[in-house]
Amino acid sequence: MKKKYNLTFSLSLFFALLFNLHTTAQVRIVEVDPATERVKLHNYGTTTVNIANYWFCSQIVYGQLSGMSVISGSLNLAAGADVELTSSVSLDAAADLGLYNTNSFGSTTAMQDFTQWGGSFSFPSGRENVAVAKGIWTAGTFINLPAPYEYIGDGAQNGSPFWDSLLSVEDNKLDQFRIIHNPSSTKLLLSLPKQSETYVLDVFDVLGKKLLSKVLSSESPAINVSKWNNGMYLIRLSTENEAQTKRFIKQ
Repeated sequence: MKKKYNLTFSLSLFFALLFNLHTTAQVRIVEVDPATERVKLHNYGTTTVNIANYWFCSQIVYGQLSGMSVISGSLNLAAGADVELTSSVSLDAAADLGLYNTNSFGSTTAMQDFTQWGGSFSFPSGRENVAVAKGIWTAGTFINLPAPYEYIGDGAQNGSPFWDSLLSVEDNKLDQFRIIHNPSSTKLLLSLPKQSETYVLDVFDVLGKKLLSKVLSSESPAINVSKWNNGMYLIRLSTENEAQTKRFIKQ
């Protein structure tokens, strides 16, 4: 009876460890450049993951990562590490990109991550429906910013509000946009670029829900946040041609 108990305990421990390895190894898309078809992946988990057999899917066209050119890093992706690839799947100026751990492209379990940009490619030539069913994307939303794109979340956050433009400082004049007194319990005080522009301010919570949208002048506005719930918010400032997103903490 004791031997049987020990065997049962050992098997339970083995499967518990196996499950933990699976759930803590979280690989996500963190950069996309449609012009060069470059994609960067990051392992937010605590264990190494061999992603050679993972797949990209863009507009119902598929490619396995093992057949793609590695620019930097390794497909045996260590915890906290990045790997950059040249996608064998064409990435159009308006498209989607799904990351899968198997070639079951209609499966929410197989889908590891998803993003889409541009907003003009025809449905149903994408996998938005799978991402929506998985709970990691909002239907009908896109990254509507200049390419290339960069994920700015912490690995646990999903949706287009957590994607920003990866323009260089020289290209992006909105790099001059600042949040003064961050964290703050009373006011969201912004310092805007000193140029004649009309800005749109959007505020999102950590779930990607838009809480505020406001047109601003070039003056530095102050927004009362005393009634906001404590926590992190995403503050996006945009013009017709560019955008910049920063984090704000309400105390």
